Amino acid sequence: MHKLNRPRLRNQTSLRPPDGVPWRGLLLAASALFLAGPRLGAALDSGAAVPREYQIKAAFLYNFTKFVEWPAGRFASPDSPIVIGILLDNPFGDALEAIVKNRKVNNRPIDVRIVTTAAEAAAAHILFAGAGQDARMAAMIDTLRKGSVLTVGESPAFAAYGGVIDFVVEGDKVRFAINRESGQRAGLKISAQLLKLAAAASP
Repeated sequence: MHKLNRPRLRNQTSLRPPDGVPWRGLLLAASALFLAGPRLGAALDSGAAVPREYQIKAAFLYNFTKFVEWPAGRFASPDSPIVIGILLDNPFGDALEAIVKNRKVNNRPIDVRIVTTAAEAAAAHILFAGAGQDARMAAMIDTLRKGSVLTVGESPAFAAYGGVIDFVVEGDKVRFAINRESGQRAGLKISAQLLKLAAAASP
């Protein structure tokens, strides 16, 4: 490991940031649930080489750690880190690491790692796969599900083959859909607060 508009399915819930919220303050203004503090805004402003889309997606990935519960057996100890894996290609630059730096969720630090193998992917708690990784993800989705990995993607096919959270970009907005059935099959408990927020923001 290395540190560092489609149809909705019946069992999906979509979230779209409120109209009129600027990119810069997206998560700070969207909801108190996603309030991450001044450093999040600073992180979104840093790294000009990283497209704004991926700065926002990085912020979402961090916030997902706060609203998902993994089976107890997925952590070796109470202070074991939450691992966010990025499959092969990293579109976030340093943005994701900047956001999670020195932060803890339920007393757990957060590690960001580039993963290259199925075994490394299964060891992550959240795994992000870019649109170009569909074939690899489809081949190991069953293994990831058995390992209670929260899979996050960004392609039209992602939810169809069993991914849990799928990003959708519409104009200058980033939305995501939650495949509840896939999350349940992976043994993940997605916060009711997050689901309510998603439902409230749905068109």
